[in-house]
Amino acid sequence: MKLTQEAKTKAGSYSVGMKHYLSVAIALIGDPKLVILDEPTIGLDPVIREHVWQITEDAKKGNAIFLMTHSTEEACVLSDRIGILAKGYFDKVSFTRSTCRNTSPNDTNPNDDAVATPYHDAVKQFFKYHLDVVSKEEIKAFLHFVIPQDREARLTKFFRELEDRQIEFGIEDIGMGLTTLEEVLRNIEKKAELESMESSILASGIEFSVPLGARFVGIPRIESAENPRGVMVEVEWEQDDTNSLCIAGHSLETPVPPSIPQMPSLCRRSRTVQGVVIDPK
Repeated sequence: MKLTQEAKTKAGSYSVGMKHYLSVAIALIGDPKLVILDEPTIGLDPVIREHVWQITEDAKKGNAIFLMTHSTEEACVLSDRIGILAKGYFDKVSFTRSTCRNTSPNDTNPNDDAVATPYHDAVKQFFKYHLDVVSKEEIKAFLHFVIPQDREARLTKFFRELEDRQIEFGIEDIGMGLTTLEEVLRNIEKKAELESMESSILASGIEFSVPLGARFVGIPRIESAENPRGVMVEVEWEQDDTNSLCIAGHSLETPVPPSIPQMPSLCRRSRTVQGVVIDPK
C-alpha cells in the first residue's frame, strides 16, 4: 500500500483521503474472503486512487468484495457485476462490465457535411414494423434506436433482413451497442423522481401529482379564458405513522401570477397531471 513512509505518523493527523487509504489497507489485512468497501477512494488524488483500484482488483482473486460508490468510473473499473440502489432498494443487479462500454452510436463523429437522407421514413417504418420501436434521435444522416431487451429474440432475423436491404435503404453502416451505465442511472433517477411524489385531487376532479415537500404547485394544461396562465394551489404536508410526508390538504385553486414563467406542458403519468413547483414571490 506504500504506507511505509507514513509508519511513524499518527493516523489521527492524516488527511481525509489518507484515512480512507489506511482503512482500505486495514480491511485487506489477512486476505479476507469477504470485504465491504464504502466509498474507498473518496478524497484521494488520481494517482493514489488508481493505486487503490489496482490493489482492490488484485484482492478480488478468490474473494468477494462489495463496493459502494457514487463513481460510475470506479464501478466500471472494479466491478464484475453492478447493482444500482434506488430509494433503499436494488433496482438493478444484473449489469456487467460490458454495460460500461460506451459503444452507443451517439459516440460516432458524423461528417458535418452529412444531410438527412430520403430513406429515413422507410428505415423508421422498418424498425417500427419489426421491433415496434421509434427513433430516439436523428443526427443528420444517422438514426438512433433503443431496442428493449424483450425484443432480443427478434434481433437475429431482424438484422439479417436489414443487411439484405442495406442498399435499398441507403444504409452505409450499422452499429449496435449496449446501454451505458450512465444512461441506466439517468433512467432510474427519472423513475425515482416520479415515485417520490404524492397525488391529490382538485375541486374540479383533476388528479395531480406533487413532488414531496413542494409548497406552491402549478397545474399545467388546465388553462381557461378566465385563467389563461393556469391555476396553482398551496399544498399542506404532514407526517404519517411511518414519518413519511403525505398531503394533508391544499388551498383552493388560484390564478398563476403574471410574474411566473409559462408552465411547461408536461406529459401525463396515467391520468394524473404532473404538478410544477413554482415560487409565487
